[in-house]
Amino acid sequence: MISVVIPAYNAGRFIRRTIDSVLAQTYTDYEIIVIDDGSTDNTGEVVKSYGTKVCYIYQQNAGDGGARNAGIYAAKGEWIAFLDHDDEWLPEKLRLQMELLKRNPQLRWCAANFYKQSESRKITAGDERVLIAALSSRDYFENFFSAVSEGKCRFMTSTMMVHKEAFEGAGIFDVHWMRCADLDMWWRIAYQFPRIGYAAKPLAILHIDVQDVVSTKLRMESKRGAETRELIARHLKLAEENKMLAEFTPVAKQVLRDSLLTTIFRGFKEDSRVTVREFKDLFTWYIRAAVYLLTVFPKVTSNAARAGAYIWHKLGMEQDVSRRWIEQKDAESGNKKSTP
Repeated sequence: MISVVIPAYNAGRFIRRTIDSVLAQTYTDYEIIVIDDGSTDNTGEVVKSYGTKVCYIYQQNAGDGGARNAGIYAAKGEWIAFLDHDDEWLPEKLRLQMELLKRNPQLRWCAANFYKQSESRKITAGDERVLIAALSSRDYFENFFSAVSEGKCRFMTSTMMVHKEAFEGAGIFDVHWMRCADLDMWWRIAYQFPRIGYAAKPLAILHIDVQDVVSTKLRMESKRGAETRELIARHLKLAEENKMLAEFTPVAKQVLRDSLLTTIFRGFKEDSRVTVREFKDLFTWYIRAAVYLLTVFPKVTSNAARAGAYIWHKLGMEQDVSRRWIEQKDAESGNKKSTP
């Protein structure tokens, strides 16, 4: 049996879509566990309307990590599939992943490609043909970190299916992290079980245009990069202890680079400089020099970057689906509440 764990906080407007996507699965041996993480809206009422089809558990607010841990403790299945309260699965998700795991009994976790959707626009996170080629006729990547750093695939929590044994070895979600609990969890599992199953076919939908006050606030706070820097520093030590520093370092560089671009884009002068100063061994001298030059007048750099990105977006040249323009629209209207 598969235990489907859904952490929910003030998800009353969209959790019905999420639960319905589980009930529509072609694989039927599962249980649904919704952890209501202290919601103040009608989340509980909506979930309870499903009766015995869903196990509803209420707890005081502890964040996504704490809610997922409660789901892990309550799970009766050997396999735990995670689904965020605003995402949805496609009907074959559980069946295809379980078939993959049965073909490869040595695997202790697996993920899948997914769609990113904003209003009417939907794109795949990874090119299916490229992923099939990268998998080389296998159902898995030999090393999670290498798959990430080499750009072979992208991972999201709502496609992860993990055997309970993995949590026994790596531990559960660390509630210390406000935004990085899932990354921290997958990296700790990867030290113990580097091989990860992967379905090239998109099996879930990440809804970019669904926003709420709490997650938006946490995203904005995380853009300064402090938590990312703490996470990377901790995992550089863990990777070395687990003799996987060579595999993890490219991932660390990639995550820090993305964080650095965000701090520069937002005009956060000191945070940009702290990142290259704390991790000077991971950045070349000319990147460090460029960061200092670009942040001499941070507002000028930020405004120029925003203008360029906005023009690129308006010209339809942007390849990805981003929350940036939704957040900007909310900020301009003075309302950061969720988009229906």
